[in-house]
Amino acid sequence: TGATSYADAWDKTRGTKTSWVVALSSALDCFMGNLSYSMILADSIRDLLSTFSIATTRTRSLIGVTTLILLPLCLVKNLATLAPFSLLGIIGMAYTSFAIGIRYFGGAYAAGGKF
Repeated sequence: TGATSYADAWDKTRGTKTSWVVALSSALDCFMGNLSYSMILADSIRDLLSTFSIATTRTRSLIGVTTLILLPLCLVKNLATLAPFSLLGIIGMAYTSFAIGIRYFGGAYAAGGKF
């Protein structure tokens, strides 16, 4: 269709009367995904801080994670700067999979096992 956005593609194939639905759906999808990740990170940060005897509320943790970590990442114009961290994430996932495999095949997750 030669469109550059979902709303533009919708306009060209279905008409302009309901194209706002696609734009709103895309915006809500991004917003809800970001909110979900923020909540997971906020809970994780709160738990990590508590191990260092730093007491904080979930709300403060959520605001801190959102403003200090997620907002700057959302404002990055060139995502190529995040490439090394993507590789680090892949290595972390491989390490976790390897560790789980060792525990599984070692019987740690079986009935009567350590976990």
